[in-house]
Amino acid sequence: MSDDEPLPGGPVPVWPGPDLYTLRALVELDLALDTEVPVDAAWTVVTDVADRAFGRGWQRWYGEALTAEGAGDDLGRLLAQDDLAERVLGRLHDRMREDDEAPDPPCDEGYGWYAYPPGTSPGREAFRRSVRRRRATARAALLSPRRRRVAGRRSRD
Repeated sequence: MSDDEPLPGGPVPVWPGPDLYTLRALVELDLALDTEVPVDAAWTVVTDVADRAFGRGWQRWYGEALTAEGAGDDLGRLLAQDDLAERVLGRLHDRMREDDEAPDPPCDEGYGWYAYPPGTSPGREAFRRSVRRRRATARAALLSPRRRRVAGRRSRD
């Protein structure tokens, strides 16, 4: 099964994505290039992934975003500060929107899968209630005598 085939009963997987994880992989490999660790094969794989995720112009955009955000050559800051990494990623997404050959960046409209309808939330009280119920159920299970076995039923063991 290839990456482009849809999963049975599900949407087409989007991998690699132009997300924070792909950006962090690029930064970590950039940092590893300055050490004596051989990263030739890893660099090839990650740059191919970045080409698919961000588009062919990502290297130029990456440098521009680092310079614009003041990171420059201090890539360790990019790994340590999430807000800086998200700003650099935002600049990459902006450049992706401008380039016709780049893939579409992820949608920032806040869609997601949630257990509750918009505008509602179970709140902390529902969580506390479920913890109390679980505690009471566990106490009852420990203190109550076991049920008698019924003839004709299989045991769970």
